[in-house]
Order: sequence, then structure tokens, then C-alpha cells
Amino acid sequence: MSIHTTWLFRIPARSRVTQAKSMHMAISSLSITTPVVACSRRFSRLSRTSPVAEVVKAVKNDGCVVIESMFTSSQISRLNADMDTALVHIPAGRPANANTPPLPEGADATVFGYNTKRLGNLLSSSAAFREEVVDNDGLHNICVEIFKETGDYWLSTAQMIEMGPGSKTQPLHADASGWWPFWSMSDKWTPEFAVNFLIATTDTTKANGATGVVRGSHGIKYQEVLGNATLGFWQFPDEEVEQIELKAGDCLLLGGRIVHRGEENKTADEFRRLLSCTVISSALTPEEAHPLLLKKEMARELSERAKKFLGFREHATTIGPDVWQNHQQGGLKRALGF
Repeated sequence: MSIHTTWLFRIPARSRVTQAKSMHMAISSLSITTPVVACSRRFSRLSRTSPVAEVVKAVKNDGCVVIESMFTSSQISRLNADMDTALVHIPAGRPANANTPPLPEGADATVFGYNTKRLGNLLSSSAAFREEVVDNDGLHNICVEIFKETGDYWLSTAQMIEMGPGSKTQPLHADASGWWPFWSMSDKWTPEFAVNFLIATTDTTKANGATGVVRGSHGIKYQEVLGNATLGFWQFPDEEVEQIELKAGDCLLLGGRIVHRGEENKTADEFRRLLSCTVISSALTPEEAHPLLLKKEMARELSERAKKFLGFREHATTIGPDVWQNHQQGGLKRALGF
């Protein structure tokens, strides 16, 4: 749901769409190891008490998994109260990053939703986000397991996405495509290096724009289709996009390769909210510069785990040197003073 692929839309519109429909079947059959076929089987729905290994297995097999009631009603109420205040000042139809220049040919409304608001910098605007999400046991337990092949992990970006009535279907995309390993990694070793926790703070339904995913699309072999300037490998007919409905408090955990989109909000008065929380391998650079943005007095109050998650502590990787280091004695903790 969080668009990390806006650079793709700098390709001229004519190049993006030329022959896309005719190329779809050929590219899909070439590039997907798990065929995308009509299937009545539901995606896995687990609970917050399910073994972490089951959660990670579901992501590996299906590209995504629903974790029901991952957050309590009181946690969701706190998050919504903070969002009610902050979203008042956010314009619709723009990305969370206010510094992003407009997309060519007026594509902002198409990509970001003309009646969709995206709120970034959640660390500063929401105490509930800092306390209930950033230091959530379930989130961290999953991340430890899912990133164990590459090492530590940290928060790349988080944003609240409020999709209002009339917002149209978002372009299909995969969240990890904003980092180079997505395009160059072979199928011999495919660790997850970016995942997206989509936390529902309202019910999401087929009517109000529940996330649609393409079954099997996490198996696309991008090395084989990288020369396709039309992005035909992300062109799928609507019947292959399955909507996943959530109750407030549920989380849809997306692997970085699964192709998905926000669907159209067909209601007259419902505002659908999803909190998108993208976590990446520590070997990669986050989208938001959290340790430079969060006030020191707020950072001091965080747990050690949360400080590391946001970049206030050193990180280790399984390949190459450790990262985000202070080579002086005492490390970042001494340098920061907390």
C-alpha cells in the first residue's frame, strides 16, 4: 500500500501502457514460478498467538498473511485518536513525503488517490505509534525470524493511509521494488529484505477499498523481464486481484515481492484507514531518517529495542561488516548520551 515505486511513473505514460495488455500473458508465463491462477483457497489467517514460524512460512508460501487481532481495541483507539488530529492538516492526493515533486502528466491523483490522505513522520505526530507499534512484541518477534538470513532490521517508513469515498484503484506494485536487490536477486537465494505490516485501524471491506493481492506474484523472476519498459509484469486482469478484508486491529503482512494495490472505495461515506509500516534489512537504507527527526527527549523514553529499530543503536548483518557504527569506545549510546 505504501508506494515506494514512484520513480517508475517517471517513465512516459505512453511507454508504460503500449502493448501492456497483449504482453501480459506472455510475460506472466515466463516470469512467475508459482502460476497465477483462479483459486478459491483463502490466504492464511493466523492469530497474534500463532507461532512465529507459521507466520513466516505463510509469507514465504503465499507472499502475505493476515494476523487477526494483532492489536487490541484500546491500541487501535489510541492510534485513531492521534490520526484524527494529524490528518486534518494533510491534503489529499499527495504522497506522505511533502518534498516529492508532482508526478508527470498529473499522475498524482491516479497513483496516490485523489481523496486519499497519507500521513508520514508518525514518530513525531503519534505517541500511540511510538508506544504501541514501534515496540510491539508481535511485530519484533516476526521481524527477528523473517530477517534472520540477512541480520538485523529497522524501520524504513511508516504512514497512515486514509482512503476516502471515490478514491480509485491504485496501480499494482510490489513494495520492495524501491531497493536494488529486488531487481537483481536470482531465484537461488531470495531472503525477505523488506516487508510491510498493513495495520487496519478501521474495518477494510471490498466496498471501501480492502487491499487486493495477486496470488503467486511473489514468484516473478525480475531478471528475466527487467528490459520490459511497459511494466507489463505488473499488468494483471481484475479477476486475478483478490481483496483481503480486515477487521480493525488485524494486520496484513505483505512480503516485499507480492504484487498488490489499494482497491477503489465505492462507498459514499466510509473512510478506510491502514497504517503501513515498512521494515527492511539493516543492510539497506531506510526511507525516513528517523534518528535525525525524532526529538531527543522522545527518543530517550524508548526501550533499547525500539531505539535500535529506529537507528539510535548499532546494527549487525550476516554478510560483510556491521553497519550504522560508531567506532569510538562506547558506541552510539555514549555518543548520543542516552
